[in-house]
Amino acid sequence: MNNNEACYDIIIIGGGIAGLASASFANGLGKKVLLVEKERIGGSCTLKTCMPTKSLIRSSVLANSLKRAKDYGLVYELSGYSGDQVFPYIRNVIEEVNKIDSPESFNSIGIDTILGPAEFLNQRQIKVGDRIYTSKKFIIATGSKQAKINITGAEHSNVLSIDGLFKLSKLPASMIVIGGGPAGVELGLALRLLGLEVTILEASKDILNREDQEIVVKFQEYVTRLGMEVVTGCKISHIECADNQVKVIAVDQTDKATHTYIAEKALITIGRTPDIESLNLENAGVKYSVRGITVNPSLRTSRRNIFAAGDVTGMTFNASMVERQALIAAGNALVPVINPERKLGEVVSVIYTEPPMARFGMTEKEAENRYGKNKITVYRYDYSRLRRAKMERQAFGLAKIICRNNGKIIGAHLWGERSEELIHELFLLSVTGKPLKYLHGISHAYPTYGEGVLKRLGDMAYVDYMAGNPFVRIGLKLLPGFENKLSLIKDKL
Repeated sequence: MNNNEACYDIIIIGGGIAGLASASFANGLGKKVLLVEKERIGGSCTLKTCMPTKSLIRSSVLANSLKRAKDYGLVYELSGYSGDQVFPYIRNVIEEVNKIDSPESFNSIGIDTILGPAEFLNQRQIKVGDRIYTSKKFIIATGSKQAKINITGAEHSNVLSIDGLFKLSKLPASMIVIGGGPAGVELGLALRLLGLEVTILEASKDILNREDQEIVVKFQEYVTRLGMEVVTGCKISHIECADNQVKVIAVDQTDKATHTYIAEKALITIGRTPDIESLNLENAGVKYSVRGITVNPSLRTSRRNIFAAGDVTGMTFNASMVERQALIAAGNALVPVINPERKLGEVVSVIYTEPPMARFGMTEKEAENRYGKNKITVYRYDYSRLRRAKMERQAFGLAKIICRNNGKIIGAHLWGERSEELIHELFLLSVTGKPLKYLHGISHAYPTYGEGVLKRLGDMAYVDYMAGNPFVRIGLKLLPGFENKLSLIKDKL
């Protein structure tokens, strides 16, 4: 080995969520680890998308609370507020968070960290700058980046990527959001609550088209009342920019009519692509496609010593799933005898609208298609019935649980206050195989959202269980002074 070469047990390429998790796992097993990141430790989620988006949402929630002061009995005269410091605040948050994941913090626990683009020389060597690094095992975790959109005019400076949005010096007056997926809806609603005129343009017939549509319908009615325009089923023709104004020309996919939408800025939230261009994967014999690096269930690539995890596989853009993938890849790379093939399983997904939308498992339509309509039971609890929500003037939302007829949960969909927390209790029931009625016997403090939503759903399932018990039915029918009115209980929960 020459002086320009260094050897490691495992090299992690990419310093985002997947890279940090796998590097920490490997280091915990006593392996000599090198973490390579081409830009800044933290990755796209921390530096460009997730963290800044959630910070923007926090500002929007506070702005909305100020505007709603009278709903809570407060006499508060608000002549107006300036949002000029919102983006500087977000950039400060990113810097504060980034200090936690500094290269020095990883070096201090024994993980060597270098910054710079890595490229494979062969399946056991990479080059970063003018140095060569050799390893028995690799994990590629370079994440994803905004894809180039083939729309005429999209290259103009007033047409922003998500990353570009957070580089603005101040809030614009209006925004056209192209894309009605989770990112577009999160950002669009946050900007609307901050006072911008917002229009969302979505090519599909529905926004959030992977979510349960009953939930989406209620959500869209809500944001429409807030003054946000949502246009679905439209295809972007081109974009025109002039005089500090953006014109997005779109064609309605039903009647083929052309419509023009005008705003100060436009934001493109569609299209992410695996970040693999500079890796020279061909040198290592790693197979990939436009969707990402090809992996098997063990997250092994076409080379036995090279694994991949996270967005770069094209399998997921969910942070929870990305972290889980990272641990599976690291485990299979380093402890294959103990852990030959760990499965990904289900994860919780949250869309951080205000209020949030959380889910796991099947939608009602998916469950019907798989099991049949008569083989599932759907429980609903509207937030308008929730005492805590009424007290907090948050009485809008819906909890919807899909169960097999044996009571086992196969899907849960919540939209409403605290849904991002409530979903985990339901998820725990699902992964442990407990039926929904199990919550009937679990004490929940009153008045809380847990008691008002989860306990009541458990009570509903328990009433159904009792009503379906033949001994209970016979007893209520034959015993003097008793009558079967169990169905009425659910109406008062």
